[in-house]
Amino acid sequence: MDDDIDDPEPACPPPAWASDVIDACKARVGLEVYPPSDDTFLLLEALASDITLLCRSSASLLSKSMVCLEIGPGSGAVSAGLSELLKVEGAKDAKVLPFFMAVDKNPAAARCTSAVFQAREVMVADVIQGSLTDCLRQSGFADVVICNPPYVPTDEDEMQGCGISVSWAGGSRGREVIDVLMPKVARILSNRGLFYLVCIAENDPEELLENGRALGFLAEKVKQEQRGMEELFILRFQKATESS
Repeated sequence: MDDDIDDPEPACPPPAWASDVIDACKARVGLEVYPPSDDTFLLLEALASDITLLCRSSASLLSKSMVCLEIGPGSGAVSAGLSELLKVEGAKDAKVLPFFMAVDKNPAAARCTSAVFQAREVMVADVIQGSLTDCLRQSGFADVVICNPPYVPTDEDEMQGCGISVSWAGGSRGREVIDVLMPKVARILSNRGLFYLVCIAENDPEELLENGRALGFLAEKVKQEQRGMEELFILRFQKATESS
């Protein structure tokens, strides 16, 4: 993939409920930020389908805020969209008090996410420029972790770039970032916390599910769709407890 080639138009429209969020992102993304696309929209659809589960398995059992962490937010569309969902669902349950965190290696993406959070009134939020979870020391703090990682199979050289290339260059099998990330998420996820991961067929989703189970997760595929040239998957991992 060439950084100078324009991104193709998404094959499908965004969810209708997220259109204002997507518009806010499109108005703020630059050439160095991955724009909302088909994988973004499918992830938003998965979160919308699971919103009751998200609230029940996370905040309803805790006396603290519901901590939502997105790793590699790009434009900020997914976290801002989840915030919109929680404004509706959270109104039904006073215990749902979300705190959003976003970590992105790309400084332009971190700035864009901050601007989108401000525009969409994601009030309780922190955006950090960093790599994966390396800047996060505490264990077991995140109730929801979301990641649309670099999943495109590429040469090693393409992974060493900066700017927008880090949003899609996934190295061998498109798995190099994913395989490093999953054990890190196992450390930071709270009991019964949920982890949502985007991947494509070339990443071997079934093997990723098995790897998640080996890390102690309950793991399943929640979305699978052909969108444009990619067969996209959303995998859900839940931190298992002794009573699960």
